[in-house]
Amino acid sequence: MACACAAMVVIAACTRTEDKPLPTDPKARSEFIDAQRAKLTEQSRSLLDRFLARLKAQEAAGGAAPTVSISKALELQRAYDSELAQIQRQYQDRIAAAKADVRVEVREQSVVKEDLAKSAAGKALRYTVDVTNTGKRVIERVALRIEIREAAGSYLAAIPLLELKGPLNPGEAGRTIQSLPLNPSYQAYLIAGHAAQIIGVPVKVVYADGATIDADADLNSLRSLSSRKIE
Repeated sequence: MACACAAMVVIAACTRTEDKPLPTDPKARSEFIDAQRAKLTEQSRSLLDRFLARLKAQEAAGGAAPTVSISKALELQRAYDSELAQIQRQYQDRIAAAKADVRVEVREQSVVKEDLAKSAAGKALRYTVDVTNTGKRVIERVALRIEIREAAGSYLAAIPLLELKGPLNPGEAGRTIQSLPLNPSYQAYLIAGHAAQIIGVPVKVVYADGATIDADADLNSLRSLSSRKIE
């Protein structure tokens, strides 16, 4: 009987720390995790660091810290990483499929005068977008994500969803001229007359036969996943 009790005490001692809830106080939690970090594998430490980054973001947004142990935190992060990878793969596959049927070319960019009510600088970036149906089906609608960056790649602006209506038969091209009012606080680079990289990516294609490629839905899923509450 005494031996059995002793064994139970040893087992409890081995598992108690791993299953103990993480402290809700950030300082106490950090100290608790630092004390256990050496006992974790490199993979588990990496998982835990990603979990803690999400947890800190949740707390910074005013959310409460969940009552979870280290083992539960690792389990939650594995599930999160798996779902994230699945959505990212699906997004890349859909973008590739959309690009196979839609070619986007952006050209003729220039800085022009703009109404001061729209731009404090009184200037706008004007550019032309050509869209060509390179597939074999009639396209009813295309939605593009437009990103505007400095020559070195730094972000300047984006149009998340520029929707263009067809129909566009196989081999046909459509054109639209767009204008973006410039904000001197964010787009001084463009106002100064520097050329930008303007990239157009088809994120949604609606065909006349009813079929749809919707990578934008995957982007929304990624946004939803990133803001999902840890419970």
